[in-house]
Amino acid sequence: MRPGSEEFTDFFVHGEPQVRRYLIWLDGDRSVIDDAAQETMISAFKYWEKVKVLDQPRAWLFKVAGQRLSDVREARHRAGVSTAPYDLPDTMPPDRRDEFSVRDDRLTILEAVRKLPRQQATAIALQVQHDLPLNEIADIMSISVGSVKTHLHHARRTLKALLAEEGGGL
Repeated sequence: MRPGSEEFTDFFVHGEPQVRRYLIWLDGDRSVIDDAAQETMISAFKYWEKVKVLDQPRAWLFKVAGQRLSDVREARHRAGVSTAPYDLPDTMPPDRRDEFSVRDDRLTILEAVRKLPRQQATAIALQVQHDLPLNEIADIMSISVGSVKTHLHHARRTLKALLAEEGGGL
């Protein structure tokens, strides 16, 4: 067993589900999320000696997850594979659509978040899903706290409009 592997295992057990929850807010394609989460944790393992001594290793994890998500999307785009949630096939059998016609508010909100510009979606996902303080969100996004506040303000305003259009409301 490698030195420090128990530390990494603990970090993985707690960090990997958080990364997945964060990525779910940003993308609707399960295989993209799986690949980005896996690549994030591989990076964490590869750079573990540096990561474990950081003041905010979770912030590093979210930052890398966002980068890996972009990498996976770009690789799929280059390969001609769509990752847009709206391009995914409808897999609901026609005879069961009525059973599922009422959408859960959480899913409606999640779909609306995925329509936001990347910076807004990232800020709102980190604040709402992970309840991170503004300074930690700023570190993850490599922007100022003021910019985080601006992205959150615009995200909330846009979400309100999107949800009103779909009859979702908060």
